[in-house]
Amino acid sequence: KTDLITFSISPNPFSRQTTLHTDNPLKNATLTVYNSFGQRVKQIENISGQSITLNRDNLPCGLYILRLTQDNKIFTTDKVIITDN
Repeated sequence: KTDLITFSISPNPFSRQTTLHTDNPLKNATLTVYNSFGQRVKQIENISGQSITLNRDNLPCGLYILRLTQDNKIFTTDKVIITDN
């Protein structure tokens, strides 16, 4: 049994919000967003279910790294791009 959770991000790039869909339900997971300098700029905690909505809020456009963790394990890391359009 593998602990790997795959997820899709749509839309990507995005300007206002994007949604992450996982193939396995999450339980008390955390999504952390890092900017291209590796600084944590956003964190969503206590995620359960199979979809997460990520709002841009006041983040500038650019490349961001999403890291999904659960039970102190990193499940997956992916890139997302925020644009102004």
